[in-house]
Amino acid sequence: MDGQTREFLRAGNTVVSNYLITHFHQIGLTNDELIIYLIIEKQREQGDLFPSSKLIAKESGLTESKVYELLHEMIQNNLMEIKTTKHTDGKSYDQYSFEKLFEKLLQAANETVQTKKQASAKAEQETVFAQIETEFGRPLSPIEYETINQWLTDDHYAPELISLALKEAVLSQAYSLRYMDRILLNWEKKNLTTVSQVQKESERQRENSHSRSTDSERQTKADLTGPKIPIYKISDQPKKS
Repeated sequence: MDGQTREFLRAGNTVVSNYLITHFHQIGLTNDELIIYLIIEKQREQGDLFPSSKLIAKESGLTESKVYELLHEMIQNNLMEIKTTKHTDGKSYDQYSFEKLFEKLLQAANETVQTKKQASAKAEQETVFAQIETEFGRPLSPIEYETINQWLTDDHYAPELISLALKEAVLSQAYSLRYMDRILLNWEKKNLTTVSQVQKESERQRENSHSRSTDSERQTKADLTGPKIPIYKISDQPKKS
C-alpha cells in the first residue's frame, strides 16, 4: 500500500444528510455556505469543534475575509450559531452548532409534505366534481358545489366513498345529491368510513338475503309437500259380510 492510499484511508469519511444536499437552497443555504458547513463537519468528526477561518479559507478556496462574511451571514440567517461550553477541565470552549439549520430543514420537510397533501386533496376534490358532473350530465350549481365541499371538509367523507355513493345513485337512476347524501348518512350511521367496509357490509347483506331466501324456499316446499297421506282405492276396501 503506497503513501497516497494510506493518506486517503486515514482521511476518513464525513457523513452528510442527503436531504440537506437536495434541499439546502430551500432553507437559504448558498453553495459556498454548504462547502463551509461540510468543512466544519469534517473537522468536528476529527475532534476540532471550532476550526479557524484560516483553515476553512484554505480548504474552501475562499478568502479569509469571505469566510468571515459567510459565517456571519449563516449566524444572521439562523443557520448556525456559536455555542460556548465548559469542559471537565474547567475551561470554556467555543464550537459551531448547526441545530438551527436542521430545525429549518425539518420545518421545510414538513411544509413539503403538507404542500403535497394539499395538492393531492385538491386533485381528488376536482376529480369528485368532474365525476358527478359527468354522471349527472350537467354542470353543478354553486349550491351543489358547496354541498360537496361540506362532505369533504366538514363531514370528512373520503373522496372514494363519495364516488361509491355516486355509483349507487346512478345504479338507482337517482341523479341528485340529496339521494347521495342519504346513502352517505346511512353509511356513517353504520360506521362505514371506507370503500372496503362498505363492500364488506354489502356482501354480508347479500349473504343474509340469500340465506333468508333459501330458508323461505325450503319452507314453501315443505308446506306444499305436507305429510304423506296413503291413497286407497274403494275397490280395495274389505266387503261387509
